[in-house]
Amino acid sequence: MGLKHSFAGWNGSGPGDLTVRERFGAHFPRLFAYVRSWTGDDAAAGDITVEAFCRAFGRPAASPAEFRSSLFSAAFQLCRRLRPAAPRGDGLSRQERDVLGLLFDARLSRDEVSALLNADRRSVTSTLIRGLAKLRKSAPGAAIAGCSIQGG
Repeated sequence: MGLKHSFAGWNGSGPGDLTVRERFGAHFPRLFAYVRSWTGDDAAAGDITVEAFCRAFGRPAASPAEFRSSLFSAAFQLCRRLRPAAPRGDGLSRQERDVLGLLFDARLSRDEVSALLNADRRSVTSTLIRGLAKLRKSAPGAAIAGCSIQGG
């Protein structure tokens, strides 16, 4: 996947006066981790991550929260195009994988995931609980760090 855009035309500031460098530095690690979980490849993840930044910077100046939402939305769409719902042997549905990836790899809040997936917060929570339960069941005897499954 080649890059189609560059940051050249972006003036580097917007609401909150965050520069390209500041926005890139603030969001690159989480965005790259999320995209890497989809691609399994550093080079492809790098290309998609930069493309998502280009798309987000190509939109009208936005608040930091709007920029973050736009950025992860672009990455989500690019990843979906790259790899449709391919089973990975972990027993997770595409929806469960989406929710887990956005919450744990991208470290988005449940409200942000709800908005991105156009789902209500309760649905995201129940999908999270189901996904974690499946992962726990598929790895008997192994603890999933930081996970406490309730209600599922």
